[in-house]
Amino acid sequence: MNMNYNRQQWEALGRLDPFWAMTGISNWDLSAFWKTGYVQVEQLHQEMSQIGYPKQFNRVLDFGCGIGRLAPAFRTLFDEYVGVDVAESLIQKARQLHAHLPQTRFLLLQPDRIDLPDQSFDLIFSFGVFQHIPNHRSVLHTITEFVRMLKPNGLIFFNVCHYIRWRYRLQLRRRLYFLCKRFGILDYHLFYRFKLYPQSVHAVPYQTLQRYLQTLSLQPLISRRSSPPDAPHQLWEYGLIKCGEHISSK
Repeated sequence: MNMNYNRQQWEALGRLDPFWAMTGISNWDLSAFWKTGYVQVEQLHQEMSQIGYPKQFNRVLDFGCGIGRLAPAFRTLFDEYVGVDVAESLIQKARQLHAHLPQTRFLLLQPDRIDLPDQSFDLIFSFGVFQHIPNHRSVLHTITEFVRMLKPNGLIFFNVCHYIRWRYRLQLRRRLYFLCKRFGILDYHLFYRFKLYPQSVHAVPYQTLQRYLQTLSLQPLISRRSSPPDAPHQLWEYGLIKCGEHISSK
């Protein structure tokens, strides 16, 4: 699970404008910023209530947490929140913003393995993350790590990009960003003056993910398209529980 490429991207974004990195918008009022997290977590909570999972609400893992936009909202549902991210700049900002939020930890993602115990989370959540990981193997390995860390009767919820329309595959802003970096232009000027950024978007083909999920001890409860058919990036959402470990009925 080589995250070096992602680390470079998100370290730069975290130093420049961590709020824009999370939402595409700068100059947030903090209360409004946290409110977006409460709205998203409340929608997720309603869905979890409908499907009956997870069965407990002790610990939640927010994979790709950024600066912890969802942390206050998740803490209203779960006893403990753990956020992990690939960029130290984002983790440091998250720790600063949530210094007084109890039972909340922010950890830097390590190479090759997520350094957290087996069967330790009731919910593992990842939103808007997998499409920024540049190879399929890393995405699939991360899902395997999710299964390792998930408790019986727990829920994994994530979204993933399955297809990018042809005209958007060039990602010219990202290519120009790295070209300018080679000529020594500072990130500050690239981002604020030229509106260039290092974010990349990648797709995992639908069949590739489906075949891999079938090899894991997971039962899908949610599998659906979450973007309009004409959107440049075709996103899907998945909700899965672990099978074969005394899974309760709804």
